[in-house]
Amino acid sequence: MRFCFLIIEFKSFFLRSVIPCVRALCTQDKPLSCIPMPVLPFSTNAEVERFAKAFLREHLERFRKDIKICLTRDNNKAHAYFPALMSCISFVDLLSGLYAGKLEGHGLKELKNYASKFMGAEYTAGRVDVLYECFRHKVAHLAQPYAVFDTQSKPNTFGGQGRRLITWTVRASGPRPPIQIVAQSVPKQILVAATPWPVQYDHRAFVSVRSLASDVEKSAKKYLRCLATDAAARDNFKKCMVVYFPQC
Repeated sequence: MRFCFLIIEFKSFFLRSVIPCVRALCTQDKPLSCIPMPVLPFSTNAEVERFAKAFLREHLERFRKDIKICLTRDNNKAHAYFPALMSCISFVDLLSGLYAGKLEGHGLKELKNYASKFMGAEYTAGRVDVLYECFRHKVAHLAQPYAVFDTQSKPNTFGGQGRRLITWTVRASGPRPPIQIVAQSVPKQILVAATPWPVQYDHRAFVSVRSLASDVEKSAKKYLRCLATDAAARDNFKKCMVVYFPQC
């Protein structure tokens, strides 16, 4: 009898409460998926900051571990430079998305904005452009960059700057800044890689992974401090968490 009573009570509650709410939502102009949902776990700014610290602490621990492994010489005294570089780019890509308030659809614009605010004057727009266009996409999809990157292939980024043919050197350490684009006095031919015909370059991009990783880590700490005072940054972080951790 008690079981039957509970079923009747639940049916009554469903008819009185749930169905009217759904009906009311469905009669609005906006579809149900567009109705703003509250970010339930965060009721205060302090809670947002505490969770952001915990969230990024986990990412930083993995990031440090990956960089350390990649930059530790193996028995042949070789390093895993490109996995280390991809870790740097991926992590700063995440940070730029958090700051912009979107984890999907963000790109070079958001990365340059983040670098300008949190990574210092060495990360000029021109250097970030090369990091993104020459290295990010190519390492992610082709395992390593083209032997020579032609800036004319990306007119939306490099239009009006004059054509450059950029080869590259990725290394564990080197002088600052961590990203350097050095013009050659005269065009030179690629000699160390197999090419089907003579291929020339007139610039060389140097990337020092250890310094880049250190700067990315420092920028994450600056971003965390920003959350304490910047309401828009906190709101953007909350938006990203809804995507990163879907709610039932």
